[in-house]
Amino acid sequence: MKNTIEKQSNPNSPAELNKKLTSFIKDLAKETDAARISEIMQNYLKFCASFYRYSVSNQFFIYLFKPDATLVAGFNDWLKKKRYVKKGEKGIPILAPCGIKVLEEDGKIIAQEMRFKTVYVFDVTQTDGEPLPEAPEWKSPEKYPELEDMLIRYAKSLNIKVDIKDLSDIGAQGYSAGGEITLDPTAGTKTLIHEIAHELLHHNEKSKKRPRQEVELEAEAIAYVVARALEIKDLKSPNYLAIWDADGRKILDRLDLIRETANKILTAIFPVK
Repeated sequence: MKNTIEKQSNPNSPAELNKKLTSFIKDLAKETDAARISEIMQNYLKFCASFYRYSVSNQFFIYLFKPDATLVAGFNDWLKKKRYVKKGEKGIPILAPCGIKVLEEDGKIIAQEMRFKTVYVFDVTQTDGEPLPEAPEWKSPEKYPELEDMLIRYAKSLNIKVDIKDLSDIGAQGYSAGGEITLDPTAGTKTLIHEIAHELLHHNEKSKKRPRQEVELEAEAIAYVVARALEIKDLKSPNYLAIWDADGRKILDRLDLIRETANKILTAIFPVK
């Protein structure tokens, strides 16, 4: 990494950097499409497809109460899959429709109001039972302390606090909470970049209304591109993106956003002259 730091301190021109980042994004699009068709991924995605798709508002509730959640179902739905919720686990509250209230006047319907009630769901990490399909490896474990120090300084310059905390109880590598990033001690440097990308793009009212798959695609693609530029090895981003229902087309549709945000992070760390 010392050689990488020295090399990056004398960076490419802006045009050359953008060309390189574009190439990395195109590589990621191809690698993600390849990851999607692997046998392990196909078996895992087939299993995931059996889960109910929650509304955008409920996705937000799930993310708010358990940021690392990936496969979520109700207590009885887990039993149908021959798994049970572990003792002591707290459910994730969401809203479920429970009928329509009809308002009438002189025998005529003047208004209808959908009613909701709070129900609780549980992530797969809160359950036990029959073995799950083998999950593709999605963690990028490589750690580069010098780069992490530089990224943390960059985060602090944006008034973003970075904490290191054991997250093994929730199974997460890290999460972003708007002005604060929390990382597990085992998280790789790429995870820090991923959470910084969330901080830069996704803590606003508009993003709260978007499907989580979209914001995860953007953060992970940016993290991959920055990590490639910094020569971080053993990146599992294609698998991570495939798990979140990304593909090459969706990645390329966001090429400008990914490149611009990656460029912003890289030039903040290593100013381009």
